[in-house]
Amino acid sequence: MIRRRVQPFPLLWLTLVWVLLWGNVSWANVLGGLALGFVILMVFPLPRLSVGMTFRPVWFAVLLGHFVVDLVRASVTVAWLAVRPGRPANGVVFDVRLRGRDELLQSVTAEMVALVPGTVVIDLEPASGAMTIHALDVHDLDGARRIHRQILGQEDRVLRALATDVPGPTTEERT
Repeated sequence: MIRRRVQPFPLLWLTLVWVLLWGNVSWANVLGGLALGFVILMVFPLPRLSVGMTFRPVWFAVLLGHFVVDLVRASVTVAWLAVRPGRPANGVVFDVRLRGRDELLQSVTAEMVALVPGTVVIDLEPASGAMTIHALDVHDLDGARRIHRQILGQEDRVLRALATDVPGPTTEERT
């Protein structure tokens, strides 16, 4: 019964929060946090979550690496658009059809796209996988296609890093 109520990750998380609240790492704070976390989890047990994901460390590192590069590159671009002389930046709104059907992984992809400066996720339809985005500084169809490929590449990295089954390429991607 104790094993079902006290799960290791929530116990460690509660201990970390306790130590952070006290502001210093000491044996007393760590042991006190473990004891308090144990009592909290015994009194208020958390349900077991079944998240249909497979964590692949190498692909996760690739995902994070690309995300950081995209973040820095887009931050510099948006900063330049804000201070450069000349015409104001144009934007475009369009849909991207995601391949994955898992709502959690669609949300992870949408959040990673939204966190990159210059793109805003307007809507996400989990049933169809349609994500509506606004992209900044897109002037033509080629620019929209480039953003579209970047988003599908981001989704591909998310699926390779976290999905249980990585879907194969769609018919349009094969041709």
